[in-house]
Parts: sequence; C-alpha cells; structure tokens
Amino acid sequence: MGLRAKSSGAPTVGVNIGTSLIKVVEARPGKTGVQITALGVAPTPPGTIEHEVVVDPQTLGQAIRRLIQESGITCKRSVSSVSGQSSVVVRIIEVPKMTKQELGETMKWEVERHVPFAANEVVMDFQPIERPTTAPDDQNMEVLLAVAQQEVINSHLEALFAAGLDPVVIDVEPLAICRALIDASPNGARSQTVAVINIGAAVTDMAVFQNGLLTFPRILPIAGDAITRALSDGLNISLAQAESLKRERAAVLLDRAASFSPSMEFESPPAGEDQIPADATIGMAAPPGEPDAADDVGFIPGLGFGYGAPSESPAPENAMPDFDVDLGGAPPGTGLDLGEPEDASLGSPEPKLDLSEPAGGLGGPDVGQAAPSDVSASQIAAFTDEQVYDAIAPMLHDLIVEIRRSLEYYASRFQSQPDKILLCGGTSKMKDLDKLLESELGIPVAIGNPLENVSVVSRTLSQEYLDEIASVLTVGVGLAIRDMIGD
Repeated sequence: MGLRAKSSGAPTVGVNIGTSLIKVVEARPGKTGVQITALGVAPTPPGTIEHEVVVDPQTLGQAIRRLIQESGITCKRSVSSVSGQSSVVVRIIEVPKMTKQELGETMKWEVERHVPFAANEVVMDFQPIERPTTAPDDQNMEVLLAVAQQEVINSHLEALFAAGLDPVVIDVEPLAICRALIDASPNGARSQTVAVINIGAAVTDMAVFQNGLLTFPRILPIAGDAITRALSDGLNISLAQAESLKRERAAVLLDRAASFSPSMEFESPPAGEDQIPADATIGMAAPPGEPDAADDVGFIPGLGFGYGAPSESPAPENAMPDFDVDLGGAPPGTGLDLGEPEDASLGSPEPKLDLSEPAGGLGGPDVGQAAPSDVSASQIAAFTDEQVYDAIAPMLHDLIVEIRRSLEYYASRFQSQPDKILLCGGTSKMKDLDKLLESELGIPVAIGNPLENVSVVSRTLSQEYLDEIASVLTVGVGLAIRDMIGD
C-alpha cells in the first residue's frame, strides 16, 4: 500500500504528547500525495504529566498552543494519542466467533477480566480483526480491545481544548506508527512481518505487524530515562548533565559490546510452553527480566476514540469522544460509535489516580534539576567514549534481553520471526544501536524514518533539521495522515 491523498482527507495536525517532548505535525492532501506542511518539537513542561497521565491540562495546553503557533501550523483539526501503563489497556484477545451484536455484550465482560480498574469508570471500544490467513471455518476470532479510564481522557481533552484545537480522534499509537512506517512505505513492508520498537523516554513500545495488521503489542519498562539514569549513576553526574551527554556523545562501541556480553542466539521455546505467568500484574509493565501479564500480548500506550465528523465550530466544553478503533489500513471512520457516555461533562476534572511512584518503577528523571553531583563542563568533556559506553552498557544489555524474550515468546505463539525490525523514538538515534541489536537478535534492523514516505513542503525547515528530529516524529506523522491513507 502506498500513500496518496484522499478526497475526504482534511488538513490535520497530529499531536503526540510524550513525557519528555511534545511533537506536532500538520498534514494536508496534495495533488501528488500527502504533504507535511509544518511540524515542531518542544519539551513537555515539567509537572504537567506524571506517570504518563496529564495532571496540569491548562499549562500543557498553553505549551501545545505556543508550539503550534511557533511551528506555523494553522489548522485546528487534531488527531492525538493517549497513553498510560496503568490507566490505558490495549489487548488482542481471542473469543468464540459471534455476531457483532453478540460481541458487544461479550466485551462488557471481557473489560472486567482484562483491565485493572473499575469497569464503570472507563471508556471502551473493540474491533474484530480480520486477517487474510484466517480460515473460514475457524471457531474463534481475534478482537482488538481498547480501554481507558474516563479521567485520563478528560484531562487529555482538556489540554487539547486549552490549546485551541478541535480534536476529532484519539488514536492508537502503534497503529499510527504502522501508518507512518509500514502503510506509507513504497517498498512492500505491508506484505512483511515487521517488528517496530519505539524507544521513548519512560517506556519502550514494541509491536509486531503481520501484513499491516497488529499482531503482538507489548510494553517494555526500559527506555531513554533509564539510560540517562544509568549514565548519571555510572559517572556520578546530575541527571541534567547525563541527559545532555547521552544526546551528544552516547554511542555503542561494537568491539567493546562484543566482549561485554555473549551473543544471544535467537531460540524459540518449545511449542506450547507459555512463558507468560497467568498471575502477573495486569496493566503494569513487568520489571526487567519478567514478561508481561497477557498470554499472547502485553500492554501498550494508546487507544482509539472517535468524535465522528469534525465540527466547524470549537468543541463545547462538555464534548466527550465516542470510541473509534482503527486497525491500520481499514478505511477511516469505520470504527464504532458507542454514543456519548452518561455524566461525561468535561469540566475541570481533578485526577483521582494514584500518582505515587510504583515500587521498582522507573519514573522519569527530572532532567531540568541538577543533582548534588553536578560537575564542571571540563570534567564532562574529559570523560572518554569508553567510560560513557561502559556506564550505559548494562542498561542496553537489559533492553536487548527484554526485546529478545518478547521475540522468543512471539515465535513460540506464531511459529515465525519478524522479517525485520524498525527502530524509532529519540534513543533510536544512538550511534550503532541498530547494529548492536541486529548482531544480538539475528534479525535485520533499520532506523524508521516517517518523513521518507511523505513530501515535506516547507521553506523554513532544513534537511539537516528534519534528519535530526525524524525519529521522534513517527507517531505524530501517523496521527496526522490518519484520514489520508489510500491504495
């Protein structure tokens, strides 16, 4: 599937709010295809997001508004994504084959089974997954189930309204990534099995796609913040200095990596041997070295809500979304319309979540606050490349182990391996990280660039700048082009 502008596609700004960075991307349909007409990246204001939940919507909304203005974005129609390890659940479940009406009743019970919070405090939707390999006489069917706490959606929407945006969809992050890197790719990626590893600040999202359809989502608790913390601890410098040093000089030293840990040959567990414990904590990322709770999937940030047709006037303060799950490649607007939930007034909700640091949780380092171990710039410059790598090597090793365990479990369930791995997210730019993963996992690894598959039309953005930030724009691009996918 290639990417072309559809007549129904409207100019859209994709808004990807991360714990570290806010990313905005404006896309418009053009005569020769989709065009990216403006984009921008800015730090997420400290204190506005805690454990991936918006706790200060007004401040966050004003930051988004400023970024949109500074980036030259003019459209108000927005598509965004919401995430949270303990407040958002996206799963692929298997149920007996049934009608759509029967499935609606069944999903009410499935929500109680699969989510770690009260079923009467959630927004939920589902979508059957029709794979080309499914036999007509199969007795079971796969369903994508997405559930989120109502308060998480309320605070997310409040931030978008404060930014002056007209939100039309809250989408599923891995499916947005699929659009940007797989659906839009002209090189046949949609016909392959592709694993996408998005290394964010707080968590690493991993998803395997077969023929452009989500098959295996999982969340890994090791990401950019953990690497920053390892650098801070290893070199006895502040988190702010460690973050700067990581971005400027962190690199994989392949000759040193070879001696650091033995090569991990990819082996599948015996067929039928389940490595995922049934009693694992539901809805939370597992600690390093322990798999997630689901028997064939884990939990990933994001879910799909839809407003239906965009409004020509600003969204009212009490507007709430209907759930809309888009299975990446399905025609936009085919999601479910569950109507407006009762008592859905947005108002100014006060978060009732437990925002305390979970035991053993990674948390996000406050890179804007210097630790007592602040050292001079000359001392920072004196660190050798070997010292920098040795400080982060154990955390990189743990990340590789987590990825490998996920791929082994995928192989045991589906009797196959991905044809390739695509990396995205800020940490994916670390020099030779792709080569290290390829050598350890035995699968081709490449850096995904969402801007390669679209036309960027801007006189103010240099190619050097675009190359520098492309890796963090994958979700934003996928959100912006949601209604512009065509065959």
